[in-house]
Amino acid sequence: MHIGSSIGHYRVVEKLGEGGMGVVYKAEDTTLERTVALKFLAQHLLDDEEAKERFLREAKAAAALDHPNICTVHEIAEVDGKTFIVMAFLEGDTLEDRIAEGPLSLKDALDIARQVADGLDAAHEKGVFHRDIKPANIMIDAKGRATVMDFGLARLTEASRLTKFDTAMGTVAYMSPKQAQGMEVDGRTDIWALGCVLYEMVSGQRPFQGQYDQALLYEIVHQEPAALTGLRTGVPVELEFLATKCLAKDAEDRYQAAKEVAVDLRTLAEKLKSGRSTILRTTNLTGAIPAEAGEQTLHPVVPPPPTNSARAWQALFAISMLAFLGSLFVSLAQSPPNQPTRRFSFVPPHSIDTNRFNAGLALSPDGMHIAYTTHGTSGGLWVQDLDQDEPRQLAGTEGAQLPFWSPDSKFIAYVTSAELRKISVNGGSGGLICSLPSPISLQGTWSPDGESIVFASVSGSGGTLYMTSSEDGLPEVLVAADEFSGMGTGGAGRPRFVPGASDRILLFTAGNGSSVELHVKNLDSGQTTALGPGSGAVYSAATGHLVYESATEGYDLWARPFSHQTLQFTGPALPLRQDAREPSVADDGTLAYLDATTGAAQTVVWVSRTGEFLEVVGQPQQDIAQLSLSPDGQRVAVRSLESGNLDVWLQDLTRSTKTRLTFDDRTESNPTWSPSGREIAYRLEGVPNRIMLRNADGTGEAVALAEGRGTLFFPDWSGDGRYLVYIEANPETRSDIRYIELGTDSEAGEPITFLGSPADEQSPKFSHDGRFLAYASDESGRYEIYVRPFPGGDGLWQASTNGGTSPRWRSDGREMYYLERGTLMAISVAGESALTLGQPQPLFEAPGLTMTGAGPGGYDVSADGQRFLTVAPVEGADAAPPKIRIVQNWYEEFRDRVQ
Repeated sequence: MHIGSSIGHYRVVEKLGEGGMGVVYKAEDTTLERTVALKFLAQHLLDDEEAKERFLREAKAAAALDHPNICTVHEIAEVDGKTFIVMAFLEGDTLEDRIAEGPLSLKDALDIARQVADGLDAAHEKGVFHRDIKPANIMIDAKGRATVMDFGLARLTEASRLTKFDTAMGTVAYMSPKQAQGMEVDGRTDIWALGCVLYEMVSGQRPFQGQYDQALLYEIVHQEPAALTGLRTGVPVELEFLATKCLAKDAEDRYQAAKEVAVDLRTLAEKLKSGRSTILRTTNLTGAIPAEAGEQTLHPVVPPPPTNSARAWQALFAISMLAFLGSLFVSLAQSPPNQPTRRFSFVPPHSIDTNRFNAGLALSPDGMHIAYTTHGTSGGLWVQDLDQDEPRQLAGTEGAQLPFWSPDSKFIAYVTSAELRKISVNGGSGGLICSLPSPISLQGTWSPDGESIVFASVSGSGGTLYMTSSEDGLPEVLVAADEFSGMGTGGAGRPRFVPGASDRILLFTAGNGSSVELHVKNLDSGQTTALGPGSGAVYSAATGHLVYESATEGYDLWARPFSHQTLQFTGPALPLRQDAREPSVADDGTLAYLDATTGAAQTVVWVSRTGEFLEVVGQPQQDIAQLSLSPDGQRVAVRSLESGNLDVWLQDLTRSTKTRLTFDDRTESNPTWSPSGREIAYRLEGVPNRIMLRNADGTGEAVALAEGRGTLFFPDWSGDGRYLVYIEANPETRSDIRYIELGTDSEAGEPITFLGSPADEQSPKFSHDGRFLAYASDESGRYEIYVRPFPGGDGLWQASTNGGTSPRWRSDGREMYYLERGTLMAISVAGESALTLGQPQPLFEAPGLTMTGAGPGGYDVSADGQRFLTVAPVEGADAAPPKIRIVQNWYEEFRDRVQ
C-alpha cells in the first residue's frame, strides 16, 4: 500500500509494522471519521491458501469477542483482491517495549497480568484460544490499560485443525510444554504464556534462557525456571506461588481457568496495597533486582497458599528454605558490612557533552575529583572537587573530550581533534603526549605504574588500540581493528587497565552496534579472552567486580565478579542501575556514572540562519540523527532508535506523521533521497555490508546497489540521478570514495574508485549540478572540507580553514555549509569550471550539530539556504538536564546476595 492511497473507504496514513502473518497500517475511516488499523496478509503469503485461511480465522475469532482488554475488530473486507481486517487503532507502547526499559513495579505487573487474564477469560468462554500470548502482543496505553492483540494463532474449538500435528505454532520462549511438542492444546496454554509474561515483568528476564530454539524447547519441557524470590528482593511469597502454578509442566497442576488467575492476582494486589503480603528475603543465585522503594523485607514465614496445589507449594517451600539458608551462609562467610550505601548527584552548571562518542566522565582514583567535558561556548575540561560546591574549568582545554586520570590522581589526560594531551588537576602544567593517528577517539586509560597510556583511535577500518609513553612518544599499535573483522568493522575501543593486578591487564570493547563484546588482554603474556556481551567495563578493585554497560542499544549498568588471575568471571551478573552509562570507579569502590540521556525523545525543528527557533515539525522519536531532506522539502528521512534498533524513518513535515521505512534486525542508517524523491538509498550493516535502495513509499523489496567486505556508508546521489557515491572502508585501508553509475531501471554498474589515498575520506556530497564533490578528509592531520571536480578533471579546493565535517550544498550551488565542531559554517561559492570560495562565516551553534569525526551531522538545509533542519530535545527536556551520580559503598546493597 502507498501512504496516502485509499482502499475502500479507508485512507492509509502510515505503516505501523509487519510480522510473519501480515502488514499493519494506520488508516482513516472516511465514512465514520475515525482512526483504525488495517491488517493485510503479507504479500509473500497471498498464494498460500492455508495462511490465508488462518488469517481469516484470526479475524472471525477476534470479531466474536467484545471486551475492554481485547482489541476490537470492526470488520473483515476484501477490496481489489486484497483481504484485510479493520481493527481499533491503539495508542501506547507494547509491553515488550516497557520491559525493555527494566522490570516493572510489582503494582503495575500485577495490574497488567490481571487485565490480560480478564481478557483471556472472556476469549476462553467463547472457545477462542490465543496461543501466542507474549509481551509484543500486549499494548499498554497512557492510562495503563492492557489490550491483547493479534489472535493470529487462535483456534476455535469448533474449527478443524489447519496445521499439521507436528507443527508447533507460537513464539518458542512462551510456548507451553504441550505446545512445544506439537500436541493439542486448550486455554491452559494461554495461562502458561501469561505466567511467562508475569515472570518477565517482575524479573526483567524470561523464565527459560536457551540460546536457540531447541535449547529453549528442552528447558520448557524438562527444566524449572529460577525462583522469582531469588531474582528480586521484595517479591511476595504469594506471587512466587502464583507464577509457579501458571508454569506447572503438567496442565492438570496448572490453573484450570484464566478467571482463577485473575482472582488471585486481584487478591494479591489488594494484600500488597494493605501491606499484608509476605515478602521473603533470599539469596540471589543468578543476579537480583533491588527491592522497590518503600517495600519492606521480612524474615521468611510460611503462609497458607492462596489456592490448593500441594505439589507446587512443596516445591516453592523447598526452594525458599534453600535460598534462605544460602543467604545465611553467605552472610556469615563474608566480612562484616562496611558503611551503608550513600548516593549523591549534581547537575553541571554548563552543558555537559552527552554525545555517545564525546561524553567525558572520569572519577579520580582517590575518589576526590570528577573530570568531565562540555561543549559550546563553555566547552573544555572541568573538574568538580567533591569537597567543594562549584566546579572549575581548566584553562587551555578548549575542545577537550574523553578525560581519564593518572593513577596518582595528579594529572588528567584528554583528547582533542588531533592530539592526546595531559594537564595537572590544578591546571597549568602538562602538555602534548602525542599526535593522534586519527581524530576520532574512543577513550583512553593510564597504566597502573603511570608509565604508559593506551588509547583508541578510529579510522574508516574501525577502532585500533595504541600504546604510548605517558610523557611523550610515538604511539604503537597494540590491538588492530582487523583482529575483530569477524564482528564487523567496529574494531576495538574503550580500553581500561585493571588496577591491582600483578600483570598488566587491559579491558576493552570490540565489535560494533550489532555485536559488542567485552575482552580482556594480558599485555605480559599476550593472552586475549572474550568475556561476552557488554561495553565500557571498569574494574572495581575494592569489590572484585567489573562494572559495565549492557550491550544493547539502551543503557544499563551491570556488575559481575571477575578474577584478574584467571581472566574469567567468577559469578553471575547483578543489574546495578538502569538508564546509566559511562561508569567510573575509584580505588575505594566509589562509583560515578552519567544519566543515560542519549535515547531521550527528540524532535526535528526548523531554525533560521541565526539559529533562531522557527517551528517543530514531524513527531518525537528516540535518538534522531542523520537528517536528509526530500527534494520537495516535504519530508525528512532520519535514522532513529525508536523501534529498539537503528532504522530509517520518514517524518512528514506538513502532516506531522512518522513512518518506519526499514525493518531489518540489522542496523540501517545514512538515508539519502534520490533526486526524484521516489527512492531512498541507505546503509545496511552486515556481512557483506551493502548500500540498499528502497521505494520511499515502502512498497516493493529493497535491492542492493553495492556491497563490499568493508563498511559501506554515506551514500549520495548526483542531481541527475545518474551516479551514486559512497565510502568504502576496508581493514587494509582507511577509506575510499567510490561511485557507481545507475541505469534507468536502477541497475548499478561496477564500482569505480573516485579517490583512494592514505588519508581518511568521509561524507561525500554532490553539488546540485553534479559537477563537484565536497568531502571531509584528514590528509592534513585533522578533518577539513575539500572540493574536487566530478567525475574527473583538474582542481582541488580546501573550503574549511579551522577543521570541518559534514558538508552540504545549497540547491543553486552558490553556498556550501559544514560543521566546525558544534558550529554551522557557511561559505560562498562562485565560478563554473574553476571555483572561487569565500571566507567561512559562522551561522549558529547547536548541541544537535555536535559530532565527533567526519560523520554526517544532524542537520540539512532548505533549497534557498534560509532555514536549517536540526534536532532538539522535546519540550520540557531542559527541566531535567543530565546528572552525574556518585554512589559510595555501592556493593552494600548486594552484600546479602551471591558475589
